[in-house]
Amino acid sequence: MVEAFLIGLVGAIAGRLSVLWAACLAEPGRAAGITRCTSCQKDRPWQGLLIRIPSRCNSCGTKSASWTWLVSLLLGIIFCFYAWILVDAGCQKIAEVRPDAPLLSSRLPFHLLFIFLLVTAVLTDLIDYVIPDQITWAGAALAVGFATFSGELQMIHIWVDWNDELVTLYGPFLPHWIKDHQHLHGLAWSLCGGAMGAGLMWMARIAAHRILGFPAIGFGDVTLMAMIGSFMGWQPVLCVLAVAPLIGMILGLSAFVLTGRSFVAFGPYLCAAAFVVLCTWREIWEVQGLRIIFGHWPTLAALLTGSLTLYCLLLWGVRILRETPIRQLR
Repeated sequence: MVEAFLIGLVGAIAGRLSVLWAACLAEPGRAAGITRCTSCQKDRPWQGLLIRIPSRCNSCGTKSASWTWLVSLLLGIIFCFYAWILVDAGCQKIAEVRPDAPLLSSRLPFHLLFIFLLVTAVLTDLIDYVIPDQITWAGAALAVGFATFSGELQMIHIWVDWNDELVTLYGPFLPHWIKDHQHLHGLAWSLCGGAMGAGLMWMARIAAHRILGFPAIGFGDVTLMAMIGSFMGWQPVLCVLAVAPLIGMILGLSAFVLTGRSFVAFGPYLCAAAFVVLCTWREIWEVQGLRIIFGHWPTLAALLTGSLTLYCLLLWGVRILRETPIRQLR
């Protein structure tokens, strides 16, 4: 009970810091009523902003943002929920990964930092449709550094092969160097995840720009995927890319119905998908066919090629739809 209270308190403080950091990064482009007034565009004094945000602007009397405390409350709840589902419910406990250090003192702080960065990225994207490099590159660097220093933070090893003929007798194949060089494996695991996330999102960005004629995916989404991959590894980041469109359809449609906005930033969907994969990784990995695919590179390469081809075909469909006169669609 005490641990839950402390984790929730840390989450509430982290939520406050996340709001202020996001405001400092995004509000120079678009005021959101946190550190800058939305009416007179004057900066608010820093005294007291960490403890409270004034209800009204001192200069023009415009009402300040009222949602900032909600972020602190939600992040405190999210921290408590994730601590429970990771440590008590064992959402990431799989047979192949058995770290010596307890999850409460190793992977939990690592992932809580990750969640804090995801929330900050979501806030900046919602405020000004931008994900600053100060969040993503710093997050990726921290992930690589901590993964290398610990050597035990991976959700799944960089390579696990379930396709061996004697897998029923000896279990899946794991390269011997993973156990002999844990810190090197941590470095390779994190770098490979970052490269996979950024590389696939970069290809999607180029394809969208070439086919649609405008940059439909921002570079901030590329660096965001680099950070997500650095914290999660290359196998989970593929699952994030698969889950994000589903979450995008659900949340995007809900946002359109509630607010009437037809354009919603893609970054929050990626962050939400990353959190979903974090909380359901054991179920995802233990799907027999999926973990076999992750250990068989020809099948994996074929699936990635097919997915990219289908993505390009969908983009061509969107382009044809955009270029078709409205009267022909009626």
